[in-house]
Amino acid sequence: MGANNVQAVPNAENTKKILRLGLILFTVTAITGVILGVVYEITLIPIRRTQERLKNEALAGALPEAKSFSPVELAPNSDPVVKEVQKAEQEGDLVGYCVTVTPRGYGGPMEIVVGVTKEGKLRAIRILSQSETPGLGAKAPLPAFSGQYENKEAETLTIVRVAPSSPEQIQAISGATITSNAVTGGVNAALLYWKQNLEGGN
Repeated sequence: MGANNVQAVPNAENTKKILRLGLILFTVTAITGVILGVVYEITLIPIRRTQERLKNEALAGALPEAKSFSPVELAPNSDPVVKEVQKAEQEGDLVGYCVTVTPRGYGGPMEIVVGVTKEGKLRAIRILSQSETPGLGAKAPLPAFSGQYENKEAETLTIVRVAPSSPEQIQAISGATITSNAVTGGVNAALLYWKQNLEGGN
């Protein structure tokens, strides 16, 4: 009897220690979760505002003649590269459309806004996001490359490694052919979407 009682004391103390440590761990985890939740909520609104501002700037840059943009429902069975479409207007008159595409570059998906006039001319592009190689594909948003897409009337563009000899050609970024092809492929997808679904101001 006595031996059994003596043995029970350490077991009870160990159980109390385990419960106490468990309670401490639970409390710390709960407090950390609350803090992370608060930080997330605090930063979420500024992040969304920044993303919205950048998107609006991209839309305005792709079709600078437009003053307002409104979303258009995507056509059934559209190319998966086409993410969304915005109708662009100025004082109620149709200017064109901004087609956002997400081609895959060397470093992963890119997000590009393609401005197409109501006549089907490529007005300009703006690259919203990319994760291409610094010093190479990351140069894609710079005017030296992206500026080549301004005011093009060709229905399909192609990439070349030398100076362009015709309007449908775009000179690739040196050392970043994959990125250059990705951007051009995305632009071509936007132009094709316009041709199939938006021509005539639908």
